[in-house]
Amino acid sequence: MLAKGAVGMAVSGRCDGTVRLYRDDSVTPVVYDDVKHVFWTGANTVLTIAQITDAATGAHRYVHWPRERFCWYVYEKPEAA
Repeated sequence: MLAKGAVGMAVSGRCDGTVRLYRDDSVTPVVYDDVKHVFWTGANTVLTIAQITDAATGAHRYVHWPRERFCWYVYEKPEAA
């Protein structure tokens, strides 16, 4: 299942999915696997991606993308079991 996130939309919740973020060329994505959730900060100017770094403990890191650095992103949810 594929959910597209336009600039201005937020995806949240524990899903451990994949985010593909496209810059100006819109050809080669920056891919983040094991994504816990995605949200906007800084008055909706910075997309923040929470990426799980240790599945056993749930530890994660935050990756920040200013809105002007990318054109769009796609959030891919894992297949339901």
